[in-house]
Amino acid sequence: MIELKQKNFANAIKNFKEALALQSDNPGDKRADYVESLATAYYASGNFDKAQAEYERITSASAGRIDYGDVYALSFYELGKIYEQKGWKGKAIEQYEKFLALWKDADP
Repeated sequence: MIELKQKNFANAIKNFKEALALQSDNPGDKRADYVESLATAYYASGNFDKAQAEYERITSASAGRIDYGDVYALSFYELGKIYEQKGWKGKAIEQYEKFLALWKDADP
């Protein structure tokens, strides 16, 4: 996270990928917050395709939705932003709507 905050995107991506590789093969151990950090680093570096792949990985995962529900919900928002930047208006709206459906009752 320090590398990301300092805008050292290549090092941040390397570190996040290493952290993910150190997790066990148990799907329940695949922490969405680690994947989200990697997605954020890709997004911040301008690599929207890789960011998209990582956010899609979060939204399609069956494990981690309870412990990391906020990350899961916010991934739809981030996908909406990416699709919007790519000019995919329909897909962006679909992702924003999914986010709003999940987030509507959240604390302010």
